[in-house]
Amino acid sequence: MKKYILFLSVIVLLSCNKSDFLNDINFQKYLLSGSGNYHNTEHTWYLDSLVINNIPLKLTAKDKLYNKVFYANGSFKDSDGYNGKWDITSLNELTVSLKNNNNNSYIETKSQIIDINSFKFSYSVIGVNNTKYEYYFKILYE
Repeated sequence: MKKYILFLSVIVLLSCNKSDFLNDINFQKYLLSGSGNYHNTEHTWYLDSLVINNIPLKLTAKDKLYNKVFYANGSFKDSDGYNGKWDITSLNELTVSLKNNNNNSYIETKSQIIDINSFKFSYSVIGVNNTKYEYYFKILYE
């Protein structure tokens, strides 16, 4: 009887679909911020280049020190002192909500992820007057 229960348990475990847990959206989240597991709870991304309306902007050494830290718990901060929440609810769509410290409200911005992998991350956002900004970041592993 014990062998039958063990056999049945193994069959059930092997038949579980683990791909539901790591779907494309969750994979993008893990690339952006880490899995949330031990020593993988945040990723720091440094600005590498910026393109405004298809024109590359020459960055200074100081500009390249700008960074964003995305935490696996859905929060973020940047080197300019801003912080807030982030989420990826659909594939290639990043929602960032900046916290307004004056009234504790959030200002939401939706961006299109251009590319993301374990070393680089880029996204585009349409700003004021339909200005298109494309941000290109590289990761810092410590």
